[in-house]
Amino acid sequence: MRKLITLSQRHLTHVCSLKPFKDTKWLMPNGNPIGAYVYNCVAEQRIPIILNDPTIATWYSCGPTVYDSAHIGHASCYVKLDIIQRILKSFFNIKLVTAMGITDIDDKIIKKSQETKTDFRNVAKKYEHEFWIDMSSLNVEKPMIITRVSEHIDTIGQFVHSLLESGMAYAGKDGSIYFDTSKFPDYGKLQKVQDIGEPSNEAKRNKMDFALWKGYKPGEPSWPMKFGDGRPGWHIECSAMVSKVFGTQLDFHAGGIDLRFPHHENEEAQACAFHNTRQWANYWLHVGHLNLKETKMSKSLKNTILIPDILEKYTADAFRMACLMSNYRYPMEYSDDIMDTASDILNKFKFFLKDVEGYANRNSVRCGDYNDKLLEELQRVEESNMEAMRNDFDTASCINSLMNLVSLVNKIIKADTGDYTPVPVILIAEYMTFVLKRFGLKLTDERSDISSPLLDTLVEFRHTVRKKALSDKDKTLLNACDVVRDKLKTMKVQINDSKETSSWVVK
Repeated sequence: MRKLITLSQRHLTHVCSLKPFKDTKWLMPNGNPIGAYVYNCVAEQRIPIILNDPTIATWYSCGPTVYDSAHIGHASCYVKLDIIQRILKSFFNIKLVTAMGITDIDDKIIKKSQETKTDFRNVAKKYEHEFWIDMSSLNVEKPMIITRVSEHIDTIGQFVHSLLESGMAYAGKDGSIYFDTSKFPDYGKLQKVQDIGEPSNEAKRNKMDFALWKGYKPGEPSWPMKFGDGRPGWHIECSAMVSKVFGTQLDFHAGGIDLRFPHHENEEAQACAFHNTRQWANYWLHVGHLNLKETKMSKSLKNTILIPDILEKYTADAFRMACLMSNYRYPMEYSDDIMDTASDILNKFKFFLKDVEGYANRNSVRCGDYNDKLLEELQRVEESNMEAMRNDFDTASCINSLMNLVSLVNKIIKADTGDYTPVPVILIAEYMTFVLKRFGLKLTDERSDISSPLLDTLVEFRHTVRKKALSDKDKTLLNACDVVRDKLKTMKVQINDSKETSSWVVK
């Protein structure tokens, strides 16, 4: 039976000879270090990323339970995971095979189905479709593999049956199948066991035991199995689906911090028991909550902001910049002040890239040499940014280094002495564009209703008029230029005036 679930692919079915890392519970796999370190809750510290194949890694993300619209808490989680995936692919040259599980059978979906008198499958399809539209609008790359619970019932059934046969699971008095946590000594290795597992009931032997298969209830969807009709429990779905796709071991397993316990703890326990291994997922990545003024955002608190609502006010790039400026593991506060700051930093980068283009194409003759100090600074920033990414994907430090580079180059552009060629400035702009786009920023004016050529013409004309007005000290014309600037600002177009030229970006 296990052969039906375990894929025999190169490196994916490899069972590593694991060794404890220092004095931690985390077992260090055999393989090839990629030179990066990531925090792991099992080790409670940063640990080296070691892959069996130095260029290939497997990644599974817990997807949404599709019973309602996604909110910006989901956006924060999946944008940050998208950034990490892009870093692994672009800066560490990892061929990342990505999968995401969609929970389309669940208590909440059944409840929504009953409330709306709609088939549970239609409820799930509606909100899953909406979820992918939201992710696309945030420029989150779609996983290569999408697994849905409803499409893997047989696989889940085989998984449960195997755990029953091995004695790691038992049938409860209520017709459900439970995992026996007392027979798994490592239970609690992701997080100290708390009183927040599944609710206690008389059908369970131990308080922390959890349902692998929920017994049949009238009015709920169910499937026939040898061990009894019913439907999958919440935790079993990911372990079974991942095992079918990736085999006996997984490199990266990611999700929100709220999933660490009991969901991920239970996944690890049942997968280790099924595969008879001491460690199933080598790297657990957990994204911190998105908070509203020190309050966690959640549907139960009814304080959610939907993704289309935030994109009415801010661009997807601005939201991603806010995520880049934070640490993925820690809580991120959402407020207008935070978003305005992220938008301002994004615009500084966009203005800088436009100003460099103007600077490089000016008619003034430059017969000087390269600015060696700029080239040295560029090399220093390249090295420090790689070090930051090796150190648990520290994107905030990268953004800070790039901003310091912008300030340095802006002084040179503003002075424009003609002593140096523009080559180092152009190289810096190209590096900056490379990094920001590899982080998933589009750097386009995605919200403008005015065509770029028309804006270019208008801003260029205004700059010519303003330059003449400044020379002649013509207050009437200067006021007129200010009116044009302010009106464009109401249309989300911001103008940046300088001595030689003016540029614009969409806020």
